[in-house]
Amino acid sequence: MRLGLLIPLVVFLSSCSNDQKPTEFQKHTVPIKSDVLLESTAKRPSGGSNIEKQEELRLTISGKTILEGTATLKVIDHYGAELRCKTFPAYQLIQKDYRTANSALREVHIREVVQNYFEKEDDLAILK
Repeated sequence: MRLGLLIPLVVFLSSCSNDQKPTEFQKHTVPIKSDVLLESTAKRPSGGSNIEKQEELRLTISGKTILEGTATLKVIDHYGAELRCKTFPAYQLIQKDYRTANSALREVHIREVVQNYFEKEDDLAILK
């Protein structure tokens, strides 16, 4: 008779066991995989009354390949807030003379354009 009461009691107690409280959240760590292929940054005065405050200009190419990637041009203020953002296909960075070149030359050309992007003020017109 004791065995007959013991088995249902064990089953009942084990079913009431709760390893997690309903208010607890499971924590999952997911590694972030960066798809940034190229990046160039520069600083310029923010244009306000305080000369020491500078904006950061950032051009990144992200995606699977440089030729098929996405270019993102951002202006970030001295506090780290995004002021402007423009996104466009990376192939738009290819200058007219290189549009008929093979893919290897176009990729090298895009690398050079990104590396030297902030050297000319004309290139910054895209942010206006």
